[in-house]
Amino acid sequence: MRSMLIFLWMVAIFIFTCTASFHELMFYGVVSFQWDGHPSFTEFLLPYNLSESLLLQKFGHIVVFQFLTLLLLMKFKAKFVALIISASFATLTEILQLYFTRGGRIFDIGFDLIGVFIALSIVSLFRPDQSEPINLKK
Repeated sequence: MRSMLIFLWMVAIFIFTCTASFHELMFYGVVSFQWDGHPSFTEFLLPYNLSESLLLQKFGHIVVFQFLTLLLLMKFKAKFVALIISASFATLTEILQLYFTRGGRIFDIGFDLIGVFIALSIVSLFRPDQSEPINLKK
């Protein structure tokens, strides 16, 4: 069941990040994809002009990847596994956005990772390491 929930959440992230128009998806429920076989990878390195609506969107990146990381931690228990899968998926979705005529940016991977690290930190606070030290003197 956890695997299915993780899969569905990843599909939702993919749809939100790769649909042709995030605005049309949010306001009209329109999901459409446009493929660009030759994207401009220089766009990947460009920064954004920050605005209030853009900051709200970046907050969404943080929350979405926090939730993904928490789901992965429920499934795998290992923080390193959750970190690797979340970070890899964040990178993949940003690169895929370039192929789906959206503005994938390395900058967004940073916001995704903020969400991942917040989730890992929260879990570390409430679930300290369960392993006990090895006593070699027994």
